Amino acid sequence: MKGLVCFTAVLALMGGVPATAGDIEFRPVDTKKLVIQPTKLAANLAAGTINLAGQTAASSIENNGYIKTINNLFSFKRTEPKFQSGPSALPSPNLFRSTQYKSYNTPVMPTSQPVFRR
Repeated sequence: MKGLVCFTAVLALMGGVPATAGDIEFRPVDTKKLVIQPTKLAANLAAGTINLAGQTAASSIENNGYIKTINNLFSFKRTEPKFQSGPSALPSPNLFRSTQYKSYNTPVMPTSQPVFRR
């Protein structure tokens, strides 16, 4: 019984070894082919097409009189304060672009600055 198990294990190992019919030739992947890396002409053409489609859609929406009317009726202009309320003379954080990045974890702006007295 022990011999049969060993014989079966040896056969399984021999079956798992790939049979080679000679030397294996190593050929690296060519990364300069068109399939992997597009030409600059194709990339520039695709980028130009995308920009043209976006600009066309944006200009058609901006020039639409109905959309302008709806925006004027239901919207209002927001003015950002130049300085924070309270004793601080620092400029408002809303004036800087880095505070306007969209994030899922946006902190709530304080409504006033706490005053610490000693």
